[in-house]
Amino acid sequence: MQFLIVRKADNDSEAGVKPSRELIDAMGEYIDTLAAEGRLLAGEGLKPSSSGVRVTFAPGRKAVTVDGPFAEAKELVAGFSIIEAASMEEAVEWVKGWPAEDANGHAEIEIRPIGCPGGLSGFGNPSEEESPKPRYMVMLKANERSETDWNPGPEILGRMSEANRAGHDAGFLIAGHGLASSRHAKRVTFGKGKPTVFDGPFAEIKEMVAGFWVLRVDGIEDVIAWAESYPFPDGDDARLEIRELWRMEDLIPA
Repeated sequence: MQFLIVRKADNDSEAGVKPSRELIDAMGEYIDTLAAEGRLLAGEGLKPSSSGVRVTFAPGRKAVTVDGPFAEAKELVAGFSIIEAASMEEAVEWVKGWPAEDANGHAEIEIRPIGCPGGLSGFGNPSEEESPKPRYMVMLKANERSETDWNPGPEILGRMSEANRAGHDAGFLIAGHGLASSRHAKRVTFGKGKPTVFDGPFAEIKEMVAGFWVLRVDGIEDVIAWAESYPFPDGDDARLEIRELWRMEDLIPA
């Protein structure tokens, strides 16, 4: 099974504070086992929401954008990993070992099973960096319908699959995955480095993510133009958040 490991934002991540050498070393040691086993499939940090946008749609699919920063810092995404694990329990046990050097031992992590409730296959690797162009994560925000693990049906799923294939073949759409609802999720919060596990579902529906795509394009305007034509399952009611991914050389000095 594949799981999305979401590191929630905090004041430091929203301020763009770079990781310390101690955190870099601790995180490297932490992920070594998964990486060596080939079970760490991706790992990315998101730039602060001050450089992002939120998108809704007016009639005719015209994008209406709101620039960041966004106020809900604790519910924003600061970074994510994709891992392979035999079960949710195994994923939780791995997250319980999260380095105490992160967030001074007070990190909050959400664990979501990857998989579109309608059966649409995910594709690609968000960590693919074969081009100097920036990468952007497009997060489809959840709603009451997606939280029921709603299946939009073969017509909508077929249009989504066709759009995914076309973007991937064109080289700019490098990954896309659906997520199970938060009732299948877990949250691990740390106090002074000690973990506490909470079961879903979670109440903050508007800030949760129902699925995501990663694009490699020249700029955020290209992402918005793509979003205006993409057949999201919610149609004109779709709500998106677009955030640029950090490049490794931005975070770690040579």
